[in-house]
Amino acid sequence: MKRTTLVLEEGLLEGVRREARRRDCDLSTVVNECLRAGLHRRRQAGDPPPPLPTFAMGRPRANLADRDALEALMDAR
Repeated sequence: MKRTTLVLEEGLLEGVRREARRRDCDLSTVVNECLRAGLHRRRQAGDPPPPLPTFAMGRPRANLADRDALEALMDAR
């Protein structure tokens, strides 16, 4: 399991603490379950995943389908 730091609004943090005390478990358990439930609901609702970043890489210098041209370009470096 990975460790991370979360910056929570004060009201959210208090709510998580209350829930952890009520259930007699640690904060991580409550936060993990809440995040898991929220992500599950989003998937069920059909929300599209966030867009992936794209980058301009310039014009291609070789046709990737042309093995000889690609090998020549790689050997030239």
